Amino acid sequence: MTPRVRVCSLLVVFVLCTGFEWEGRLGRLQRELAAGDARQRRDVVRLMAGYPASEVGEALLTALEDEDEQVRLEAARSAGRVRLADAVPMLQEWLDDPEPELRTVAASALGAIGDPRPIPDLVRALGDQDTGVRRAAVGALLEAARARPDDREIATPILGRLDDADPEVRIDAATALGELADPRAVVPLVGRARDQTPEVRTAVYGALGALGDARAVSALAMGLRDEAEAPRLAAVRALGRIGSDRAVAPLVALLGGVDPRTGQAVITALGAIGSARALDAIVGATARPELRVAAGHVLAEHPDAALTARLADRVRRARDVALVQTLALALARRLERRPAPEAAPALIAALRVSEAPVVLLALARSGDPEVVVPLLESMVQAARTGRSTEPALDALDAYLDLHPHDGRAADPLLSILGDVPPAHRGRVVSLLGRVRAARALPSVRPLLDHPEPALRIAAAEAIGAIGDPRGAEALRPLLDDENARLRMVAARGLGRSIDAEGLAQLRARLVDPSPVDRHALLVAIGIALGRDEDPVAPSGTLVEALADVAGGPDRPLASRAIEALARAPGDAARDALGELLGTSRRRRALAAFAWRPDGLAALREALSAEDANVRLVAATALGEVGERPDVARLLELAESAPFPIPAGAVFGVATLVERGVAPELDDAERGRLCALLGRRDAHVRANVLAALTASGATCPDRTLVDLLGPAHSTLVRVPAALHLRRHPALREDGIVQARLESCARTDLVPEVAEACQAPTDATTTHGPVELVAYAADSSTPIADRLVALRFVDGRVLVTPTDAAARLVWPRAPRGPLQLDDPLRTPLQP
Repeated sequence: MTPRVRVCSLLVVFVLCTGFEWEGRLGRLQRELAAGDARQRRDVVRLMAGYPASEVGEALLTALEDEDEQVRLEAARSAGRVRLADAVPMLQEWLDDPEPELRTVAASALGAIGDPRPIPDLVRALGDQDTGVRRAAVGALLEAARARPDDREIATPILGRLDDADPEVRIDAATALGELADPRAVVPLVGRARDQTPEVRTAVYGALGALGDARAVSALAMGLRDEAEAPRLAAVRALGRIGSDRAVAPLVALLGGVDPRTGQAVITALGAIGSARALDAIVGATARPELRVAAGHVLAEHPDAALTARLADRVRRARDVALVQTLALALARRLERRPAPEAAPALIAALRVSEAPVVLLALARSGDPEVVVPLLESMVQAARTGRSTEPALDALDAYLDLHPHDGRAADPLLSILGDVPPAHRGRVVSLLGRVRAARALPSVRPLLDHPEPALRIAAAEAIGAIGDPRGAEALRPLLDDENARLRMVAARGLGRSIDAEGLAQLRARLVDPSPVDRHALLVAIGIALGRDEDPVAPSGTLVEALADVAGGPDRPLASRAIEALARAPGDAARDALGELLGTSRRRRALAAFAWRPDGLAALREALSAEDANVRLVAATALGEVGERPDVARLLELAESAPFPIPAGAVFGVATLVERGVAPELDDAERGRLCALLGRRDAHVRANVLAALTASGATCPDRTLVDLLGPAHSTLVRVPAALHLRRHPALREDGIVQARLESCARTDLVPEVAEACQAPTDATTTHGPVELVAYAADSSTPIADRLVALRFVDGRVLVTPTDAAARLVWPRAPRGPLQLDDPLRTPLQP
């Protein structure tokens, strides 16, 4: 492939992924519909389903009268997909057509359109002699009920189909009634609980579970003895969903001698019930090896805070090593989310039964500051007896997450530094850095000359973390080391430890023409200027030197200098960035203002720039430093600008909301955001959902539930699930919760399934992001290209990388990040 062809290929990808339509394409499709053969006309009608009804409505109405039956059928399907209301009268007539396939497709299309006019005709179609038509009518009425959630009468005719002669219709009717959440369906469904067809019983039990009515407990308890596995498991799950304490006894009785699969389902159901009796039963089930894993998982994830104390009591009394480890694992996972110091004594007692890594980890996560003593004793004892110190080091790492800089760990760590194997010595050194033990410098400094690169790097990181100016003297020579990674580690450590005099020395090296790693110098300078604790104030000469590099010919180096200026306090640094706004570095300078509120005026002015990427960067940065009136500015930009600017503008709105600058959106702002969900750009939709979630607002109907569907991008489905899980009103909506539960159980995309079952607590811990973007081969840097960075709260940052393929951002919620190519993300349905 020649370079020219490669450029053309990129252009084609851009055109397709931004939704660009070659001029006249729709017109050509309409001409082909009039002139092509039947097969071609079917293909054209199918393609028209991807356009708005306002543009293809007339053509589809014509196709509904095509001489070829298959063209008419395809036209009806497309009319349903685009929700063409003008097609309703014709499709209603089709419900009386002699051909069953036409009646079936007509019923399905009418349901998809969502118009209330054909509801009486669809009710009549429930009695059609053809099974397919009856099934389509049930589905269409379910769609009508989704569109009219306040109309409870739609469920009534579906009740009659529970006695249909065809089991497939009975299955569809039961499933629909479960989703409609009408309590009047409970008694008729209970009457079908002994249907002769196992698949029908499975659907009936599932529907009863979705309805959540305790009147169904007795029938479902009978279902626990079903000979067929599928309905038996459905009855177990349904009892869990209903959540009645009356179900605990029959579920516990089922645990005796059942197969592992059913046993695990029972454990999950007991966890869903969550009463004291149910949870005690799960704790008791941990004594059975075949149920231990399932029970441990439920105990680890259950939200009842009181369960932690019961688990601690159980682990204190346990004498079986495997049981202690199972309970400790559950406790470790619970304590990671919510420390409980009162669990520490029980875990200390458990150490007498097992010093397994998971017991040490649970102890470290308990939150009790006194557990550091047994942790350090375990570490020292392991080192002296030749056992692995890794479990104790892992636990001490977790302990320091809760109690940073606990100096009590310094001397024990120093005492084992020479005893641990070389593979673990780096861990010990890193922990010495975490506790900021300045007295460790004499022991750590010699390791900077160690022949093992990994140990040298660990020593440099530890000296930097300690943050003592005396350590800076040892790190400064490493800026000339042949190991590039070590140079960068040393630079970061210098930034955390140098004083004003050391900063002046770095500035002198920066302007000196002698060979030096200027990237490393700029990293050190930037960190020193932006330290949270005791930042070093820049001198005028340093700002001038940074400005010279920022405007120089080396573009990757200029990006580093701009980042240093972004962190530098004072008017001089702001003015230096302002001078770059009139140069080719304008985009990077605007991105730098995301770190400093004194560039607010420049960001607002850039929202009207001609360059699309300039407007994009300004919009995203404005979210980080903007004020309440900027919500209106960004919404206007999102409504009027072309791709990719709306994604950045809505990201800015979502960030303003998340920061608390605009914690609540008024009705007009909410309405404008909901309207933006009509955009087919996945990044816009994701950021709209994140903004709604953060503000506690939602859209007025259940259209958000549709965004969970597999036709949508994961970019959209994950924030849709988070929104549906977290909004208080939607958590009370039976239909919404049924969709979420189904998604959590069956979705094929693990990320989506996890979002559907995730706890409702939002992530609030933030920190800066710095990463390098690579192509799919994991080795080719993507410089000066749009990327999409996905945050765990559902926001998607669409922004260009710099000349070194780097992306630097001041705040991201704690959690995994994912990088995507926005030009390869398909348009949404």
